Amino acid sequence: MFSKIAFRVWSVTAAVFVLLVVVTATAWMTRHALLGGSRLDPRLADVVLLLSEFPSSVVQAAIEARDRIVGEPSRLMHDRFAVEEPHWKHVFPAPDPGYLLLSGLDNDTKRSAIQLIRISDGQVMRRWSPDWKAILARISATELSEGWTDMNAIATHPLLLPGGDVIFNAAGAMIRMGPCVGAPRWILNESLHHSIELGPDGDLWTLSIATDGFADAPWLRQRLRDDAVAQVSPEGRLLNRWSFARTMMNNGLHALLLGTQGEHLDDDPLHLNHVAVAPADGPHWLRGDLLVSARHRSTLFLFRPSTGEIVWHQTGPWLAQHSVAFLDDRRISVFSNHVVLGVPEPQAFLTADGGGRVMVVDFDTRTVTEPFRDLLAAAKVRTVTGGLAQILPDGGLFVEETAKGRHLRFTPSQLLWSRVNYFGAAHIGAVEWSRYLTPAEAAPALAEPPACR
Repeated sequence: MFSKIAFRVWSVTAAVFVLLVVVTATAWMTRHALLGGSRLDPRLADVVLLLSEFPSSVVQAAIEARDRIVGEPSRLMHDRFAVEEPHWKHVFPAPDPGYLLLSGLDNDTKRSAIQLIRISDGQVMRRWSPDWKAILARISATELSEGWTDMNAIATHPLLLPGGDVIFNAAGAMIRMGPCVGAPRWILNESLHHSIELGPDGDLWTLSIATDGFADAPWLRQRLRDDAVAQVSPEGRLLNRWSFARTMMNNGLHALLLGTQGEHLDDDPLHLNHVAVAPADGPHWLRGDLLVSARHRSTLFLFRPSTGEIVWHQTGPWLAQHSVAFLDDRRISVFSNHVVLGVPEPQAFLTADGGGRVMVVDFDTRTVTEPFRDLLAAAKVRTVTGGLAQILPDGGLFVEETAKGRHLRFTPSQLLWSRVNYFGAAHIGAVEWSRYLTPAEAAPALAEPPACR
């Protein structure tokens, strides 16, 4: 009897020991392969990385199968009871003459769509429902397109054009489509991501990925994402692309790019997420200069593409920021998420009552102010990722709380309305960088019924 018990104990101990050895060896080989170590044969390294991705691939396949059975995209759905806060107020429609260009999960189509909503009565004036299956079939496979399906694809930062077309980024490409039809007018496959802004000459400015930023350092080139700024024509042609890593090094900013990494080199050192275009010359910038946000450096750059010069940059007081804008000839604004990257919510915020902030930088006085601090604190705007803020011509503010599917519109002194993108009774639908449009901005697209062609 004793020998049988001893044998079982020995067997279990041996099995646990073998399991620990296998797990440890696998973890070491995976880390070694990811870091590009030379101790593994390249073919073995590829096999190790492939095997390490297998569990997540199985889980992803199961989720997609479930989504197709029930007809709902779980990747675009938040659990309402986990996300919604007791203080939230859904006050929409509201007495506001503007329009909401909403990008997010649509209750009617159960997919991501773009809607132009009249805020005063909540009426959908235009709807663009992309044929995601057809669009994704035409998008080349890149690191930005991986994992997207017709069930979970979403339009990022749609831009409304005067004729009623919209342009947006999705799955690593830029797409232009007309109203009413799902088929795109054109697709630009150039690893494009995050924001889209219209420049004063009619070109589109967005963010991309380059390949020449670390041309002289093969080890870095193989491991680091080389974020870039891109200029695109309205016809869908890539006009220019500037590697921002190369731009920073050409401007002597090696330390800011690479000197803050410590032991672990982040494979996404910059994470560019928004670019804004100066509409006119001013005392501190020239027409066509770019304001670029680098989230992982908590840094803003004023970049002059005509010369390749970074004419100004500043790190903080914003933290992991998004959404930058030129306000006039001397001021810019930025939405600061004010979070610590890599830390789960709510611990990501620096204080228990912490949240997003909208900061205004005055280049004349070299000061940073927060004109909406009390309003944002009262509304408890908090989004660890994403986030967008527009300071409006009337002095008010529009904010997207991206991670929670909520939009808010403030006057200079109070909350005017708040809209939650409810999806059914138990969920909140994802949103992806919507815009507030004034009546003048929406008018050209509403001047006549859309030509559905």
